[in-house]
Amino acid sequence: MSVALLTNAQEKAAYREYEAAENLFREYLKDNETDVSAWADLGYVLLKQQKLYESGDAYAAAYDLEPENPKYINLLGDALAELHQFEEAKLLFEKASKISGNPRCNIRVGDMLGKMGKYDEALVLYSLLAADNPEDPVFQHRMVKVYEALGRPADAASALAREMELREKIVQSNPGAKDWLMYADTKARLSLWADAEYALRKSLELEETAETHLRIGAVLVMQKKTEEGLLEFAKAAAFDSEDFAFLMMQADVLTRLELFEESIHYYSKALELRSVHADAWAGIAYDLLKMGQIEEAKAFFEMAKASSSVRELPWADKLHKSEKTNALDAALKE
Repeated sequence: MSVALLTNAQEKAAYREYEAAENLFREYLKDNETDVSAWADLGYVLLKQQKLYESGDAYAAAYDLEPENPKYINLLGDALAELHQFEEAKLLFEKASKISGNPRCNIRVGDMLGKMGKYDEALVLYSLLAADNPEDPVFQHRMVKVYEALGRPADAASALAREMELREKIVQSNPGAKDWLMYADTKARLSLWADAEYALRKSLELEETAETHLRIGAVLVMQKKTEEGLLEFAKAAAFDSEDFAFLMMQADVLTRLELFEESIHYYSKALELRSVHADAWAGIAYDLLKMGQIEEAKAFFEMAKASSSVRELPWADKLHKSEKTNALDAALKE
């Protein structure tokens, strides 16, 4: 019975039926509390539903079972980072780095330093990693962000140019879908939208993913090809209609592109999957505010606060405070 439950749960997860998979994993774990991989799988399906605290608990259970396994150390670190527990996450990534020697762990240490505003420390770490891995563009990418945060635009531009050089070398050899995707991202950061679109379509030839369609949609909008872009957004959403986290991300991207009505559409689709989610209600409120619909924005903002209360999170919780909620607080205060 247990084996059948686990197999069924894994199949549901593979078919992106995350809520069904969650229920089956929980049922299986009642009698198999020491199955570390099942706890990790449960953490994943909870994360896909944006149940961040529950996901963190599941990954913590996996970590408790194998506290010296870098896989579970990193998963718990990533979960804590999602919850803005940056210091705790940093300590876990440092532990994983000592055990595995994997540079990715050190990258995540630097990321947490940046999240905590310790940009000088992050820059030192990234610089050392870049010196040890001179042909890997990921370190230059991180250094660009840190230089920007430190207000050093000339250094940021230099690091970006070096990153572009390295990524061009990669796509001129034997690139995979991800290589084209990262190359496109670098072109987009240089506002070279047509070049970014070309690279994204090369990535799509190798592997079709929702994220690639989303990115193509965004660069098309930036080229004033809005209708074509929205078709790509629709393809992205159709890829996995049950992926709450992706629908939220897609709505956020559309907000940044100032396509507020379209953004509301995808926030609403996300809420069809999970009606109690403060960030989705706040996203709609912000879009309405930007459209000048003040009373409607106020109503949706109140729903956001109510959803936060249901989750037993104070509205001031840093997980929910953002540019959007700060703007709503300022515009809609009595």
